Amino acid sequence: MGGTFLTVAVLTGLLWVWADQSQLLIQEIGLSFVLATEADSSLVLLSVDDGSGEAVVDTATGSKPIKAKVSFRGTRNRLTELQADLQSGQLELLSYLSEVTYGDGEHDIAVINLLNANDKLRDRGVMVEEAEPANITVELDKWVRREKIELALKKTSESHRFEASIEPPEIAVDVPSRLKDRQIEALLVELPHIPEKITPDQEVTGTVLTEFEGLPVRPELSKVRVILQPREQSSAQLGPLEMKVVLPADMIGKYDLKFEKDADKVVYVSVVGPPAELFKLQTAPQEKVRAYIRLSTKHTKLADGFDKVTVEFELDDDVHGVEVSGSPKTVKVRLERKPTD
Repeated sequence: MGGTFLTVAVLTGLLWVWADQSQLLIQEIGLSFVLATEADSSLVLLSVDDGSGEAVVDTATGSKPIKAKVSFRGTRNRLTELQADLQSGQLELLSYLSEVTYGDGEHDIAVINLLNANDKLRDRGVMVEEAEPANITVELDKWVRREKIELALKKTSESHRFEASIEPPEIAVDVPSRLKDRQIEALLVELPHIPEKITPDQEVTGTVLTEFEGLPVRPELSKVRVILQPREQSSAQLGPLEMKVVLPADMIGKYDLKFEKDADKVVYVSVVGPPAELFKLQTAPQEKVRAYIRLSTKHTKLADGFDKVTVEFELDDDVHGVEVSGSPKTVKVRLERKPTD
């Protein structure tokens, strides 16, 4: 008798568990999935409009991440596991645009269809009932091969310091068909790191960029050799420069600057850099170079004494590769409060 009751109790419990597991629920879950073309596809994904009005950022591979709110149908346990794995990043969703289904041009695609075709979701026994956005618009093109496109180094604020040659100087590049007959002067190469001191024939590794005028491109090489040659450096002395005073806002207009007796009220500065950049400074030093000293309330409490302050220099933005050389320039000054009316 007791065994019968135990058996009935166990079966009843299992039936309740089975009923709980078999009952289908609808649950909204926020997620992100990546839209991409297949690796061996001749299609290139150019743009995605998900209806949000915000640009969908390209990933390094040319695929596009899409955020959506999705209503899934499934059992309680499966939905709970799905939500946990999506939120933790354990489950990553990728949706491919197949050549069999899509050709080049613009397509309006239902998000439900993309997600319900995903193997990882199907294996979890869940189905998509609704999605927001409901549809996305994609623009596709076809890859075509350009056999020779020249490589050029991307200019930076450090470019004045060296000459560069790239090996190989030209490579083959897959481009969207709309660029097939376009003039592409050069595909850019970026240097992740530029040595602080450049020696003759110094070799570094450059990264070939995978974008041209906002469109994705697919170079046959991702890395190339870049050989650097240091540029000639010259020196010059600039001045005389008037020293400007930098004060806290609440002190402006209330104090006079006093120099130690016989102290110079102007300053000269030695600089080194490319000859062409130094020429800019020498022809217009007052406009291109600013000399200033920073003072504060402590410089009002010196009685008859003076404080040694370091002179700082600032160059115009259009002057590149020039550095101040030699020992820091200093001046002895103090502040005296102006008489009040």
